[in-house]
Amino acid sequence: MESCNFDGSGIAGIFVPTFVSIDGWVMKNSTVRQNGLWGVAAFQRRSNPTQISNVHFSHCSFADNNATNQQQGHTIYFEKLTNSTFENISVVMPANNNWIGIDINLLSRLDYSDISIVNSRVVRQSPGSGIWIQARNDLFDPPAALDTVVLRGLTFTNCDTNIAFNRQVKNMTVDKCDLSTYSVYGLVNYTDQGGAINANNNKWQNGVVPDTTVVSGGLLTTGNNIISFMPSTDGIFIGMGIQGSGIPPNTTVTGKSPNTISMSNNATLDGFIPQIGFAFNFSTSTDLVRTSLNTISTGNPLPHSIINQGNVSFPNLASAISGTNSGGTIWNVPSGVIPGNTIIDRDLRLVSPGAGFLHSGSQTTFEDLTISGATLQMGSDFAVQNNFTPNRIVIGEDHTLSILGAIVPGGEIVGGLNSDMFFGGSSASTNLTTVQGGLRTLQVNRANGIALADSLRLHRLLFGQNGLLSLGSNNLYMGPNSSYFSPSAIASYVRTDGTGEMKKALLPNSITSFNFAVGNGGYAPALVFFGSWNLSLPAYANVKTVNTVHPNNTCSVDYLNRYWTVSQTGISNFTSSVRFGYQDGDVVGNEANIIGGRWDGNGWLTFGPVNAATNSFVTTSINAFGEFTGGDENCIGSQNTVINTKVLLQGAYIGAGNMRISLKNFNLLPLSQPYGNSQFNYNGTESVTSIPDGVVDWIYLEVRATSDGGAVPNGKRAAFLKNDGSIVDLNGTSPVKIQGVPTGNYYVVVGHRNHLPVMSKNVVFLNGLSALYDFRSGLNQYFGDEAAALSGGFFGMFSGDANKSFIVSAADYTVVQNNLLQANYNYGDLNLNGTVTSADFGFITPNLAKASNVPNFQ
Repeated sequence: MESCNFDGSGIAGIFVPTFVSIDGWVMKNSTVRQNGLWGVAAFQRRSNPTQISNVHFSHCSFADNNATNQQQGHTIYFEKLTNSTFENISVVMPANNNWIGIDINLLSRLDYSDISIVNSRVVRQSPGSGIWIQARNDLFDPPAALDTVVLRGLTFTNCDTNIAFNRQVKNMTVDKCDLSTYSVYGLVNYTDQGGAINANNNKWQNGVVPDTTVVSGGLLTTGNNIISFMPSTDGIFIGMGIQGSGIPPNTTVTGKSPNTISMSNNATLDGFIPQIGFAFNFSTSTDLVRTSLNTISTGNPLPHSIINQGNVSFPNLASAISGTNSGGTIWNVPSGVIPGNTIIDRDLRLVSPGAGFLHSGSQTTFEDLTISGATLQMGSDFAVQNNFTPNRIVIGEDHTLSILGAIVPGGEIVGGLNSDMFFGGSSASTNLTTVQGGLRTLQVNRANGIALADSLRLHRLLFGQNGLLSLGSNNLYMGPNSSYFSPSAIASYVRTDGTGEMKKALLPNSITSFNFAVGNGGYAPALVFFGSWNLSLPAYANVKTVNTVHPNNTCSVDYLNRYWTVSQTGISNFTSSVRFGYQDGDVVGNEANIIGGRWDGNGWLTFGPVNAATNSFVTTSINAFGEFTGGDENCIGSQNTVINTKVLLQGAYIGAGNMRISLKNFNLLPLSQPYGNSQFNYNGTESVTSIPDGVVDWIYLEVRATSDGGAVPNGKRAAFLKNDGSIVDLNGTSPVKIQGVPTGNYYVVVGHRNHLPVMSKNVVFLNGLSALYDFRSGLNQYFGDEAAALSGGFFGMFSGDANKSFIVSAADYTVVQNNLLQANYNYGDLNLNGTVTSADFGFITPNLAKASNVPNFQ
């Protein structure tokens, strides 16, 4: 159980019934609060007793349970428990509750052993007991016995009895505890014969040496208020006053000495009283209470509660630091704000009792903290209010380092799989320095946010309460089992304000979807889902967003002023769907006209329209990532990519940038494209019912991703060439649409039946609003820098390739010769005047040996 909230139940936060056994119960960084009776309750059976073993509760807050003071409503209650540890826990009792904070009340088994409660705190609003540990042999249940208990580094607030042991418990250690804060008893040993407590190295209330009351049987004398102790093998009865024959009702203790008790009333009988009980009605208090059957060792009593590993105590933390050798440990660092600048100038481990992060009353907060040339090992949760100079700090297992101010640049923080950090307060943004080993949880609750000064790895959770986590040039690595949570993501997200990315590690058994909670100038998440994949570890999906128009989005209106970069590492052969979210302020123009698109470095692939109601768009079943945005279909749409170009044919050229349209005038142009049996072997189905005005001839078009590659899929078209050199679609006016070709950069190839083909010198950006590429304007428009020079400063395609061989040769004379005087749509008609004549020889002779410069058309 980790980072859970067991709060608000009518009975118990966690309830273990009598018939349940548990081996291995870990709960850490959790709360158990405001439950009706118990925080945790575990009950035992009289016959066939069950067992709970290997429990480890760490950094948990048990607060305000049993607020109505119901019977037996202890905050932590176990009737079965062995080999278990409670560490850095805070037990906070509500007002008017007089039940026990931690009650280990073992029943029905003799094999209980090894229970530890360390570095913890019990806080009461109303008087009552802090910790009771009992192995009962005085009930109808079979007897119980417990061997070995360690209580170390504990503090208590407003308890009448801090610690009590009862019945068959032995080998108890109470060490480095502040037992001075009780109102009645500091430490009680009601165990049976032989129950010994080693209570050395603790702080007591009444001076350095603790005072002790020994309880036993005693002698009464009529008319005398003094009880003289005598040994007793019967133990004591624990009641609410002094009880027995000869003791008047409602009698209380008014005084004590090592061998006597003074009563508020005189005895009425003479005799021996074998059972004396007085547990909670002393009118004076005492550090220690024990029976005559057991012992409490109290060597090295300490005047202060701050204690180091050498069992030396100090009045304050500063003196403890200076008085502790490098490599030492300091326990019981006080809660609350430690004023001034605390300087750690030697390697130390500091421990503050309780779950400071989950219970503010247990938190130790340094006003300023400077680690100077040393390493601080955290033994509990700590906070820094203002400036923190880290040098080197080790957070440690399950501890939380809270930064409420600023981190001074430099130094390093050592985290790990179970180390947490919290940023809060109202200070300005601060940079999180290098964190070796990463963090289990990073929680941000600061309106001004924080920024990474180095890349960071998170193993479990990014908790965005409020404020941004800005990456800059650093990456945020999310572990394979990590997640992001925010109650208000629009106010707390990962800000990709530089080259840094949010990266999610993936394993073969990972959940196949992850919400990348990124943004920049507003929350703009990307929910990435994988339908299938091949992983080569380490494998990551990577996302960032930029709040500006994509550099290859040429839309002037109707677009998103934002784009996302999605990439992968170690992931291949995948299918994926991604949902991108954007803000209202990202929309430029009419949102209804915007579709989603992906730029792959060469062109656009488009998806469906955006969802204006949810401010999102979805890509489905993609097998490649890239850069994603939204725009008008005419700018980024693969359905409306057009070729906008002009070219002149040398043979048809008549001057002033114009060509003859004799084939159109003589009705010689076919109604279907003629390039199926041409050198271009294009089997397109373009056809018309009539030839538009101004058409010179059919023309062949091709777009390539590379200069020496073939046409891209859907990258071939037949179209019309008009007399001014415009190449138009079948309607005779529009640029040529190449549906299914994504927007992008391409080489444009133009071919003709009896002219040498040409290609653009460089790639041309094509989209729904492609700019004009004008072959007519100069040699620098042609791949190979060669073209036919025409009058008027124009350039065009070489005529003369009558035999469709991509070279002008003597063989072309033969085609013309064999078709002389043919008045039809003829390859030998090199000047396109409608008839093959001797004039056509004039286009072969000057161009002999001219060849196509277009790769693969040679």
